[in-house]
Amino acid sequence: MCLLSSFSPIKADTKDIVGAWGYGPPEKRTVMINTDRVFSVATYDLPGKKFISSYGGAWRVDGNKLVKNIEWNSKDSLQVGKEITEDIQIANGKLTIKQTNETWTRLDDGKPGALMGAWVITGNYTDDKVSKRASPFYPRRTMKVLSGKYFHWIAYNVATKTFMNAGGGTYTTQNGKYTETIEFFTKTAESVGKSLTFDYSFVNGDWRHKGEKSTGGPMDECWSKRETLEK
Repeated sequence: MCLLSSFSPIKADTKDIVGAWGYGPPEKRTVMINTDRVFSVATYDLPGKKFISSYGGAWRVDGNKLVKNIEWNSKDSLQVGKEITEDIQIANGKLTIKQTNETWTRLDDGKPGALMGAWVITGNYTDDKVSKRASPFYPRRTMKVLSGKYFHWIAYNVATKTFMNAGGGTYTTQNGKYTETIEFFTKTAESVGKSLTFDYSFVNGDWRHKGEKSTGGPMDECWSKRETLEK
């Protein structure tokens, strides 16, 4: 009875949900990142350096409901393409979801990092000249979703509903330097715990991401805001 009464109709705003949220112990740490349109959820064993699962896609609020459209799901590809509606309540830095009885704690509100948003890799630089990919958004999609302090990257195929790889952790931006501290990575557990620093800049609205890969070797990538690809 108390649970039902605590979910009396309220209207949530998008800004109330934007940012990063955390749930669970370090051995089953779950972080959800929400931009104003895209969400990404990752669960992992931080001390054990083990990836557990990832899912996400597009989201919106409808009154006191959180509506999710699933684009990838590492555990269950049959969920891809489905719309999930959850009753929510936000109070005192907590986000409670009625259906799962989960209470998430706010980790940040989309600040202070300069790269908050959903970005899709669209090309690479050679000798300071960018070469854009013909089809970066469909069917294969490699995306980074960033709040103010947290980042997730995900590679998946929209057409085949195939999840490929993921990684994530925390990040900072300062004086043109973008630094990632890796908390999970599907390709190699040895990367977990590493901090990697890259040069970052904005070129015609795109994010130029330059440095060394976590697995070794140079990289000089072009990332574009997802909304520019959806027009």
